Amino acid sequence: MKRIKVFFIDANNNTPQHNYPLIESLQSFPNIKINYFSVLYSQSTHYYNKNYDVQTLCSFFNFVSRIKNPYLRRFIKIFSHPIANVWLLLKIMKDKPDIIHYSWIAIPFLDYIFIKIIKMFCIKIVITQHNYLQHNKTKLRLLENRIFQIADKIICLSDFIKSQFPEKFSNKISVIEHGNSYEKEVEYYSKKIIRKQDSKFKILFLGNIKPYKGIELLLDSMSYLVNEQKMDNIQLRIAGKCKPKYYEKIMNIIEAKNLINYVRFEGKFLDYNKLFEYAINTDIGVLPYLEATQSGLPYIFASLHKPMVITNVGGLPEQVSTKFSEIVEPAFIEVANGIFRIKEKIENKKIKESDFENFLEKHRWKNTVSKYVNLFQDLLVK
Repeated sequence: MKRIKVFFIDANNNTPQHNYPLIESLQSFPNIKINYFSVLYSQSTHYYNKNYDVQTLCSFFNFVSRIKNPYLRRFIKIFSHPIANVWLLLKIMKDKPDIIHYSWIAIPFLDYIFIKIIKMFCIKIVITQHNYLQHNKTKLRLLENRIFQIADKIICLSDFIKSQFPEKFSNKISVIEHGNSYEKEVEYYSKKIIRKQDSKFKILFLGNIKPYKGIELLLDSMSYLVNEQKMDNIQLRIAGKCKPKYYEKIMNIIEAKNLINYVRFEGKFLDYNKLFEYAINTDIGVLPYLEATQSGLPYIFASLHKPMVITNVGGLPEQVSTKFSEIVEPAFIEVANGIFRIKEKIENKKIKESDFENFLEKHRWKNTVSKYVNLFQDLLVK
């Protein structure tokens, strides 16, 4: 059987939590040979390079990604990105891969030129489109639509993302669910960390803290539960990386709503040890997003048998089961009522361990990875 050579590219290492488990798993298939082209610069990539058997070819200039000023970083990348792509093109000409798989399109108007050149070598192009439109954007980036047109396959991680594409692209789109890419971390940390006993009902928000994730809505929900419904025995923890100005704003809201005794807010990067410590020591997870495409967090909470309250935006409802989750409108009263209902279900033992196990069996990581292998094989047959 001929080995399929794949070059997997994420120029900015945007989603190492998905890329590294995927590449490591693909490497275990005897008919797949895969190389990863990216950068190594952040706290998260250090963890993945230490814990995953993935060799990263650093073709996209680590020093540029370390520049803290986002405007200066983007400006310099306009000049460094073409140089990196020329190096990549020489590597392609030497190794002759069958498939180039872009996990993210970094700079469409530059990447388009190189993808056009790559296509001249009869190499198949696969793109994973995590979002149809980038966050805070109202239209596609320059030449991004052209890239969709010349790509051989587009992978979406949810049906919601697929639905945003024009109908003309439907034949080349495959939906491969995000999947439980955290199985290795869950197995390790669930054995390492023991839950502490606490009389309070604990609610947890995890992840990068940004306005579109509904933090302010969540605080309104907590204010309603504490001040209107007199639920004194609840505690919310919000933890994740947060920009200083937004951190200050959230702290002011917590104080203004008299929630100091009910909300713990940590606006800093979480390593996996701290993330799983918080997730194991909570009663429920909450994702009150105002907009979303998909998220890996529901798989972490489900793997730890933690019920969830999520909003019915984007692809989030595709990533949970209603047997252990409340899916609500993105409004503070709905989120509050969802928390109240899930608390009652837990106290009345209406959520079963088997509900989680059935969901996890359906979403096993090996099943997700097999879909990528099948896609690669089918693409080369055509």
